[in-house]
Amino acid sequence: MLVLFEYMLKISACYAVIYLFYWFVLRRLTNYKSNRFYFLVMLVFTFIIPLLQPDVLINPKTISGSPFINYIPSLNITHPANNHITSKSTINISIVFLTIFIGGIVVCFLRFIMQLMSIRKITSKACLTNITSDIKLYHLNMDIVPFSFANAVYVNRHKHTLSELEDIIKHESVHVNQLHTIDIMLAEFVCILNWYNPFIWLIKHAVKQNLEFLADDAVINDGTDRKSYQYLLLKVTGYSPSNIISSFNLSSLKQRIYMMNKTKTSQKHLLKLFFVLPLLIITMFAFRDNNATVLNATSTTVKEDTFMLSELTYNIPDKNINKIVKKARDKSLLQVGKQVTISLVINEKDRLRLLLEKNGYNNIGNHAITFLIDTTMAKNSFAVQVNVDLQRKTLSLNNIDQKNNTVITTSSFNQETQHNYHKHVSPPAVSEQQVVSKI
Repeated sequence: MLVLFEYMLKISACYAVIYLFYWFVLRRLTNYKSNRFYFLVMLVFTFIIPLLQPDVLINPKTISGSPFINYIPSLNITHPANNHITSKSTINISIVFLTIFIGGIVVCFLRFIMQLMSIRKITSKACLTNITSDIKLYHLNMDIVPFSFANAVYVNRHKHTLSELEDIIKHESVHVNQLHTIDIMLAEFVCILNWYNPFIWLIKHAVKQNLEFLADDAVINDGTDRKSYQYLLLKVTGYSPSNIISSFNLSSLKQRIYMMNKTKTSQKHLLKLFFVLPLLIITMFAFRDNNATVLNATSTTVKEDTFMLSELTYNIPDKNINKIVKKARDKSLLQVGKQVTISLVINEKDRLRLLLEKNGYNNIGNHAITFLIDTTMAKNSFAVQVNVDLQRKTLSLNNIDQKNNTVITTSSFNQETQHNYHKHVSPPAVSEQQVVSKI
């Protein structure tokens, strides 16, 4: 559950970056088509950014050793922390958060369905007057603001003159021909999934506002008098039946009139769009897994004796834990038939600890995960047994030969211990079973 919560947090941070970049950099530009492209791409790509890990593109050693990267705070919350919280309390909190999250999605989805039904109800009361260029023109005998949805335009012809109707239909036809309903529906679905994030609601409003800028710009470029068109915007009144439509007089008319009178932005300002890439890269580094990066960096820098892993077995009494570990077995750092080092075994313990903590097991003791290494195999080859028992408090040494066997603990497993370990296990073909237990 912590994984889902962390993913939601990362998506919220991404949408905050996207909106703030639009507000401070792109909002004043008249490159409305570029802004539309920016929103469409970012609304979808944001779901992928939290899944990207920088160590795929950059050497883990470079990441761990870079002062600039380490200065960027990490947003990971599933690393070992708050171990004093019991597994039971964590599950209860997770259920509460999950219930609120799903409840919010359900409420927003039902609201969306009701809006679709209201549009259908209005269509049933409307009179189809004309069909041109695959655009359906409906007349509504009610006090409603002109709007468009999908391939249909809705207007009350009795409230406007012929010249006004011409400009209104021209404006709404831009929405239909440029498929602006797709933008609105995409923003609506993202809002449903991220209802808890205030920035996505701001992005949704910015998307709709930018579409109105596009339509206004197309009408003015088509030869319509700028002042008469602006007066028309102020004159048109009525209520809007839904939030998922393209309404003729969307709120913030002052901003629309300001943008119509603004000098056209030079095409060179389109380069500002690329400034979002460094921000996204910094955001990706903020989502890095520090523990995984350190493990990868360690595995690539430490040079020590290697052995062939001849056999790997698991001893996990708890069925649920056994299922979790076996499911992620393909991600294990220990693979039969491949080279393995003692440091790799230690890193595998850390990986298992992170795996269990991400699945709600936060009360993992020091002796809960152990590795029994059988070195009686052929030279430079040994078998490993992985033991996972969260109830284990102490390590039994009754079956360990005092003469030929060694016990290594995490707390004392430093470079000197590693040296002594290799000194003990390097000689081949010992007569009795030699077992190393890493706790």
